[in-house]
Order: sequence, then C-alpha cells, then structure tokens
Amino acid sequence: MVVRWQKQNDYLVVRIYRDLVGDWVVTQCWGNNQGSSSYTHTLVDSYSNALELLREIGREQRQRGFRRKQGREEQLGFDFS
Repeated sequence: MVVRWQKQNDYLVVRIYRDLVGDWVVTQCWGNNQGSSSYTHTLVDSYSNALELLREIGREQRQRGFRRKQGREEQLGFDFS
C-alpha cells in the first residue's frame, strides 16, 4: 500500500509492505522538490498495527496542512517460492 501527501513543494510518501522475512514494515519518505529528502522504516507486529500507524500519520499531516494525493500503484506478481 502506498499513500501520498503533499503541501506545495513538500511531500510525504508512506508505504506498508511485508518484507522477505515476513515482517510488516511502514516506510515514511519525505522531502521537497529541491532535492532534500529522508526516510524511516518502522517494524510493526501486524497489518492492523500498520494501518493504525498510517491513520496517526494521516492525522498529523492534515494538521500540518498536507493533503492526501491519489496515486496509481501497481502490484507486481513476483513469485519467490
């Protein structure tokens, strides 16, 4: 899952995914169009905990004046078995 927020030239992208060892990861990437950027990775116990963290992030972003942007996400069907 990928969710994007933007305010003028600033952005935040949050990704929720399961890594190759089965851990749930919430990655936050933020920056601006001048090339400044950073990121964090947070391990969570479950998908529902990841969604709760996403809701908290969304509340914070709305309070800061960011707006959620619709984006197209394509899931690639890799089979690692």
